[in-house]
Amino acid sequence: MHDLNVQHWCALNLNPHAVWTAGTNGQVSYLSERWMEWTGKHGLGDAWADSVHPDDLTQVAESWKSAIFSGEPTDVEYRLCMCTGDYRWMRSRALAQRNRAGAVVCWYGATEDIDDRKRAEQALYNSEAALLALKLMLSLQVKSRTDELTELNRHLQLTREEERNRLAGALHDDLGALFTSAKFDVARLKSALGPLSPEISARFTHFSEMLDRGIDRKRHLIEDLRPSSLTSLGLVQALTILISDFTRTHGIQVQAALEELQLKPVVQLTIYRLAQEALANVAAYAKAGKVCVRLSREGDGLVQISVTDDGVGFDATSERIAMLGLLGMHYRVEAEGGCFAVKSSHQCGTTLSACFPADELSATLALN
Repeated sequence: MHDLNVQHWCALNLNPHAVWTAGTNGQVSYLSERWMEWTGKHGLGDAWADSVHPDDLTQVAESWKSAIFSGEPTDVEYRLCMCTGDYRWMRSRALAQRNRAGAVVCWYGATEDIDDRKRAEQALYNSEAALLALKLMLSLQVKSRTDELTELNRHLQLTREEERNRLAGALHDDLGALFTSAKFDVARLKSALGPLSPEISARFTHFSEMLDRGIDRKRHLIEDLRPSSLTSLGLVQALTILISDFTRTHGIQVQAALEELQLKPVVQLTIYRLAQEALANVAAYAKAGKVCVRLSREGDGLVQISVTDDGVGFDATSERIAMLGLLGMHYRVEAEGGCFAVKSSHQCGTTLSACFPADELSATLALN
């Protein structure tokens, strides 16, 4: 019997936990030596509460009181004052022993030192909080830089359009005056010379035709730089003229489905430039036989412009996108709150499309 008691004592006091028992009234009747090692106090009765951190005592006392009243197991974490004066986190669990009638006769409990685990959890929490803060900061920086770049892109587009308008004005005024003067001079010279030989007359006719072609080329250059049809006739008519010129110049048939929409001037200009650039790409790279240009309001309230060809296509994930000027289209559409998409594959044609949200819609306004 003595040996059994010794074994029992050794098992309790070699346990890294503080093992304890309490009566039905909650008073601690036994505590293993681990408690004394930790706190330097015996902790019997309710003296254990003297070592609990003041901020945790109410919670621990309420939990123990509730367990005594209900007979249910208890599990609570709190800080315990060590004999060094430092506090360490503990976890105490207790389970009631019942007689055959189900009545509680005593409580068995164990208190475990979980300070290392708590510190690791706190370190992990701090690390995750720091990581989250860093992620948030980086997200804000990325958003700020993106907003700055979007604004810069909008400014560059505006500057580009202003420069186009300036060049168009210079071409119209300077070249227009030169061509008009040359036409009048040719007519006056031909009239002053009187009857002409067939050879000289043919040369005058050829020169006059060359001037007419120059005037026509000047008109196309001005229209490319500053689409006057967009200002005077609206988006649908401007696109119709653009498509007609494209078909006449390149001999590629274009099927157009253009819906009259009320759009802000800047969105109209963006749509026109996208169609202009897309058709230029078709002429330069696609080797297409047919093109479809579609402008419509989608069911979800978006306005969509799309240009589809049946040409050779390309790998939409390759660097060739930048070569085709699609990156510029993307930034231009994004600057006006739109979404740009490219769909293409080898020998399966290409579709360029852009959608603009409903809040970009407004009453029809004339371009200034």
